[in-house]
Amino acid sequence: MMSIDIVIPPTADGALEVTVVSWIKEVGTPVSKGEDLAIATTSKITLYITSPAGGTLSKIIVSAGSKVRVGTVIGVVDEV
Repeated sequence: MMSIDIVIPPTADGALEVTVVSWIKEVGTPVSKGEDLAIATTSKITLYITSPAGGTLSKIIVSAGSKVRVGTVIGVVDEV
């Protein structure tokens, strides 16, 4: 089994920081590649953070309400 980081992607508005508003999935939940895992916002847009792989959401590193920079690892998916 391989662990794959969930990373905040570059934003359409070029913001360098986002706020993780909420997690859609809970730790231990099976997820599909491309499935929405979390919601984040900048001052201008809302973005959905998607799963980088199919497997299980194994760890949430950044809790809802936290501000983080683009490129930050916010969680981990264990690939099946």
